[in-house]
Amino acid sequence: MKPSALQLVRYLVTDISCTANPNFKPDKELDSTFEQYLVDVKFNPLEKTKDFQGHPWSVELGITQKLKEGQNFPYGFRICVIGVFALQEGVLPGDKEVELVRTNGSSMLYGVAREHIRAITAAGPWGAIIIPTMSFYDNKESASKAAAESKSDKR
Repeated sequence: MKPSALQLVRYLVTDISCTANPNFKPDKELDSTFEQYLVDVKFNPLEKTKDFQGHPWSVELGITQKLKEGQNFPYGFRICVIGVFALQEGVLPGDKEVELVRTNGSSMLYGVAREHIRAITAAGPWGAIIIPTMSFYDNKESASKAAAESKSDKR
């Protein structure tokens, strides 16, 4: 194994909230859908300083829920995590840097957010919730190839 070219230097939880659902029925089936989790990601290069090794980046990840009326789910929650990352210089060309930061930076912060959600719900009346894992990988090449194949099939 070797260290990743992208290192999480620091993260901050800037917003976290959890509310127990008083109408949750633990004896009924848990009504959870992947679509109830709204994930928003923003990423930006930062100004390099003399103290910073590599290219600095910030990634902001927010997770909120969109629960339907009467949905049998034990909690409502939201979280926002901001991470500062260092990308080793000279490892990737510029366009690949963005892809790596978007994919891996978001994935690292999502793991942080999942753990905070697990911990905050564990202290609630209905026990811990572990939200589903998510992939931030966007295989544009495969998507473009599939779209091209779809067009050729319609001819």
